[in-house]
Amino acid sequence: MSSSAGTSGMNSPTLSRNAPRLTATSSEQLTMAFIKRALTPKATWTHKEEFLDAVYWLRQVVSIILGVILGILLVKGFMGILTFGIISSLIVFFYATNIQNVDAEEYGGILEIIKEGFMTAFATFLVSWVVLYSAFYTPKSSLPSM
Repeated sequence: MSSSAGTSGMNSPTLSRNAPRLTATSSEQLTMAFIKRALTPKATWTHKEEFLDAVYWLRQVVSIILGVILGILLVKGFMGILTFGIISSLIVFFYATNIQNVDAEEYGGILEIIKEGFMTAFATFLVSWVVLYSAFYTPKSSLPSM
């Protein structure tokens, strides 16, 4: 068996994994359409769950941003938790009533919209807050000495 016969298949253009993709998959197109609709003021939501998904992901982004800010500012204790709860809820309320202008009664009232994804966003906030707080504030007494 010659060495050229064993390697000829490896150099064929059909097996190239580095070739750029020219078209987006349907999943990518749906994701981009969802993001575009979520960022468009007074968008039309065909399904009730789509708007609640937008609220969920908005809250996730807000929770990471707030966790980073409060971690860098070295906010600690109940003040950080209270700050997250108030700011996160106000942003969702403003998004639903002023930007998207949805009828809250279709979703079970404004409280149901505000509660959407709160606990998972709270967990995301806690992780980002604690990690950044710990990174910026480490008492010298807790560092191991060598």
